[in-house]
Amino acid sequence: MADVEQFSAWQLRDRQVSAAIVTRRLSTLNSFYKWALKQEVVEGNPVYLADKPKRPLRIPVWLERDAQARLEATLKDRRNLPINIFGNNQERMTETRRRYELLFGLLLNSGLRISEALGLKVADVRLVDGTARSVRVIGKGNKERLVPLPEAFSQVFGFWLKDQPRGEFVFARTAGQKPVSSQAARAYLRGMVQKAGIDKRISPHKLRHTYATNLLNAGAERVDIKALLGHESIATTQIYTNVGQERMEKVVSKL
Repeated sequence: MADVEQFSAWQLRDRQVSAAIVTRRLSTLNSFYKWALKQEVVEGNPVYLADKPKRPLRIPVWLERDAQARLEATLKDRRNLPINIFGNNQERMTETRRRYELLFGLLLNSGLRISEALGLKVADVRLVDGTARSVRVIGKGNKERLVPLPEAFSQVFGFWLKDQPRGEFVFARTAGQKPVSSQAARAYLRGMVQKAGIDKRISPHKLRHTYATNLLNAGAERVDIKALLGHESIATTQIYTNVGQERMEKVVSKL
């Protein structure tokens, strides 16, 4: 155990390795010792009880309300459609833009991971009178959760889905095909963020952060955010206690 702790300290102090990387290396070493124990190669696991370096708590990146509004307006604007590999095909480019508009809108209004959103089928969306009330998600660890959707977005999303077959992927490239790739979604979002004049590095996961931050500013409890995001532990939700800027500004304004 002492050797493991000295190894960690040496990396942090002498090699200037970040705490996150040291933690990952110790996790790998821990997995090795677990295997060695099962194989009866060693008699103990020195990594298990060793003190691990604490990773610094970083405030996540998210979109403020005005930046979110600019991004949504840019996605709705059909005058800025890019030229793609199919040439100046207005109909195809409009369909593509609409698909991404709804994909990123879903992330902003549900906090889904990009993989969860792309894996959705129409049957996973609860439609009531043409309105998408909630989505059924199979998240990490094969755990299922139901995520309700805000009224304004649920009406738009439900209208878009109303004629699609229930076995179809929600974000299929074309009817009967698989959804777009997460890499393609990230690349498209980068282009839209740039067009919107937003100087932050925004990825689909940052839209998830934005959703969580909006929940916090709306007064949601950490336990609610944990359930909606599908976090394993409420400790994972701790990062969002540092980003309720709007709520803190309202509190301070009352002084």
